[in-house]
Amino acid sequence: MRLIELTDLYPPAIGGLERFVALLSEGLASRGHEVHVVTSEVPGAPVAETSAGVTVHRFPLLYQRLAPGLSQDAAWPFHPPAPDPLFRRLLAEVVHEVRPDVIHAHSWSVFSCLARAFPRTPVMVTAHDYSLACARKSLVHRSGTYCSGPSWLRCGPCASAMYGPAKGNVLAAASVSSLRLLKKVATFTAVSDYLANRLSPVIGKVAGQPVHTLHSFVPDGLYESGWQAERPEFLPAEDGYLLYVGQLSRYKGTDVLIDAYRRLPSPPPLVMLGTPHPTSPAPESLPAGVTMRTSVAHRSVIAAMVRAACVVVPSVGPDSLPMTVSEAQNCGVPVIASAVGGIPEQILDGQTGWLVPAADKQALADRLAELLASDDRARAMGQAGRLHGRRFTAAHGTGLFAQALQTTWQKAS
Repeated sequence: MRLIELTDLYPPAIGGLERFVALLSEGLASRGHEVHVVTSEVPGAPVAETSAGVTVHRFPLLYQRLAPGLSQDAAWPFHPPAPDPLFRRLLAEVVHEVRPDVIHAHSWSVFSCLARAFPRTPVMVTAHDYSLACARKSLVHRSGTYCSGPSWLRCGPCASAMYGPAKGNVLAAASVSSLRLLKKVATFTAVSDYLANRLSPVIGKVAGQPVHTLHSFVPDGLYESGWQAERPEFLPAEDGYLLYVGQLSRYKGTDVLIDAYRRLPSPPPLVMLGTPHPTSPAPESLPAGVTMRTSVAHRSVIAAMVRAACVVVPSVGPDSLPMTVSEAQNCGVPVIASAVGGIPEQILDGQTGWLVPAADKQALADRLAELLASDDRARAMGQAGRLHGRRFTAAHGTGLFAQALQTTWQKAS
C-alpha cells in the first residue's frame, strides 16, 4: 500500500505520540509499504528527508505566521483544532503526487485533511488522547469532573480556564466547529479501550460509527538496548532509584509523587525526566535526593529505566495509554501507577506492579515503601512485566495496524 501518516509533530520533536508514529511508519516501511509522513515544520529539521524507508514532508502553518502566540512553544508548533489553509494546500500537493491508498491521521492535523476533498482516499484516524472531542485534550471539565462531550456553552469557559480567555475561546470555537468534519472519516481507532469508550458517544453522534481499539506500542528489545547503552551521567551513584518519566506537570501527578516521596522513610534517590511545563515543580522546591532533568535523549531514558528499582506513573488525569508504562514493563521494571484512564489495561495489579487511587499520596507512598522493602517481589514483578509487556511492542502491534489500514482501503475500493 501507499500510505500517508499525518501528524502534528514528528521527531526530532520529543513525545510519546511522535515516537510512536515514527516507530509505526518505519515498521510499515520495513513490511514493503510506501510510507510518507506529513507534519508541521520545526526549527532545525529539514523540510524534506528520507530515513529508514520513510519520506518526511514538513510544512509551515499559516496560523503560526499570523498568530505565533497561540503556541506555548514556538519551537514546537501544534496544528490547531481546525483546518489550516496553508498546511491544507501543501498536504493536497503531496496527496496528488503520492496518490495514497489510505491517509492515517493521529492528531488535529486531520482537520486540514478532512476539509479538503480526497474522494478516492479513505482516512483512518487513531486517537491518542481526547483531542478529537476536547480543546483541552482531556475531556475533563475545569471543575475536575469528567466531561460528557463538547458543547458551545461549556467549551469556551473551560478552555479559557486552561489557556486564558483569548486563546481558550479561539481553540474551543475551532474544536466544536470542526467536529462535523469527522463524518468523512472511514475508520476510527483509539489506543486503549478506555479512550475508545470515552470517545465513542461523541464520534457516534457525529460520524455514526464506533471507535475500535488498537493499542499503541513501544520498540522491541528495550531491555537489551537499555543495558547496552552508556549509563547516563545524571544518575545517582548506585542503581535502585525511583524513576519518573513524562511531562513534568501537575496533570501527570508530579506534585503527588514529590509529596509521597517526602513520606517515605529513608527513601532512595528519585530521578525525574521529562518535558517542562508551566506547572513543573521549581528546582529549589525539590526535596533532597530528587534529581530533575529535561530534554533527555530517549536512549538515555531507557538506560536509566532498566537500572531503576521502580517506575512511578502518578497521573491525576485519565491518561489514555502512557508509553512509559509499556516501556518500563519491557525493561523488566515494576510499575506503580494511578488507576486511571487506560493504565489498568497495561498493569496486572499485584503481578507486574500496583495500581493506586489517583492523587492519593499516602497510598502511593505505602506501595512504594512495600516494594522497596522486598527485592524479591520487585524482581518477580519486573520479570512478569517483561512477559506481559510483549503485547505492547512493535512486533505485536505493527501487523494489527497494517491489517486495519488494509481493511480501510478495501472498504473504500
